[in-house]
Amino acid sequence: MKQKHITITAVCIALVVIGYIVYSNFASENAGNEEGDTAIDFTLPSYNGEDLTLSSYEGNVVIMNMWASWCEPCTDEIPALIDFHHAYRNKGVVVLTINMNSYETDQKDAKQFVEEFNMTQTPAMIDEEGDIAEMYSIQYLPTTFIIDRDGTIARKVAGEVDFERLETIVQDYL
Repeated sequence: MKQKHITITAVCIALVVIGYIVYSNFASENAGNEEGDTAIDFTLPSYNGEDLTLSSYEGNVVIMNMWASWCEPCTDEIPALIDFHHAYRNKGVVVLTINMNSYETDQKDAKQFVEEFNMTQTPAMIDEEGDIAEMYSIQYLPTTFIIDRDGTIARKVAGEVDFERLETIVQDYL
C-alpha cells in the first residue's frame, strides 16, 4: 500500500514538472521581436539613475524607440517623440527611448544628446551592453516598436518616424 502512494506521488510530481516545462516553453515561444509577438521584457538603467522595466508599462501603449547619438534620423525624430509623449501621456501612451550605447563611438556623446534634447522628461534608457539590441534584432537605427496595452508588438518601424505618423499608428491602439 505504501509503495502505491509513493508511485502516485511520484507520478503527480512528474506531471507537475512536465506541465511547468510545457507552459514555460509555450510562454517563451510567444515572446519575440516581431509584430504579433509578446514584447520581450527587460530592465535597463535610465539617464535619471533608476532602473526601468518594460513590463511595468503594461496597460499603456508603448512607443519604444532605439537610437544612437551619431544617427542623423535619430536626431531628427527625437523632438517629435518627446512632443508625442507630452501630447499623449494622459491618454495612456508612454514613449520609451533606448540609447544603443554599445553602438556609440564615445559614451559622452549619448549623455550630451540626452541633455541637449532634454530627454529626461521621458523614460530615457541605456542599453549598455547591447543586450536589447540583440534581443530585438536591431539592424537599423532608428527603430521604433509600437507595443499595445497587452504587451504585444503591434508595429515595428525601421527608420525615422514623425508626430503625424505616430498619431496615425497609435489611434488603432488607444
